[in-house]
Amino acid sequence: MRSGDGWVWCAAGHRHWGRFGAAGLLLHDAGRVVLQHRAPWTHEGDRWGVPGGARHELEDPVTAAVREAGEEAGLSLADLDPIGLYLDDHGGWSYTTVVARAVRPVLPVVTDRESVTVRWQPAAEVPSLPLHSGFAAAWHQLADPPPVLYLAIGRQLADSPVLAALVRDGIAVEQLPSSIARAGLHRLIPHPVPADSERALAVAERRLAGQLLQVADAVALSRLADRPAVG
Repeated sequence: MRSGDGWVWCAAGHRHWGRFGAAGLLLHDAGRVVLQHRAPWTHEGDRWGVPGGARHELEDPVTAAVREAGEEAGLSLADLDPIGLYLDDHGGWSYTTVVARAVRPVLPVVTDRESVTVRWQPAAEVPSLPLHSGFAAAWHQLADPPPVLYLAIGRQLADSPVLAALVRDGIAVEQLPSSIARAGLHRLIPHPVPADSERALAVAERRLAGQLLQVADAVALSRLADRPAVG
């Protein structure tokens, strides 16, 4: 896997960091988000944004965003649950924001020289900060993430490579029924659960937060994968 570190030019003639695109992590918890105050020497330095950076060759956005958040803010996959993806496509270069929820108490910390500080910030106060331009433009789509999407599947689909690809890359919102809330995201990360499980029943009866999509068979599952993967 080749490193993605390096500058590239997009179709609009702008220079961007990340030879294979870039990704960042926006972690939500109880009305607040983890933000990074970028070091002055970085691109658009001394502004606020999310921990993130260049994707490596063949690296999916979630893996890249979590890796970068670990390098810059001390976060790990065990701290969070990905909900969905927001894609900022510039033509020949893209930035994917991975939106996630915290699953346990998290204390982000500065772990490299790219940050002045990393901290929880009340979501309502984010617009008042001096923000990185890309994050500022996307914030209204990212401020209120949708409920977690659970896929209720038959047990025969648990080992499906199609399902594994959907969990890795997300489902394009155009492929989802209109009843599924997607907020401003472009793809939702599905959370497969057996259709006859207590979790599926709890979501269906609204005893557990989230939204439920029933997938009857392999054909229905394949219909969700008709769109290409992000990035």
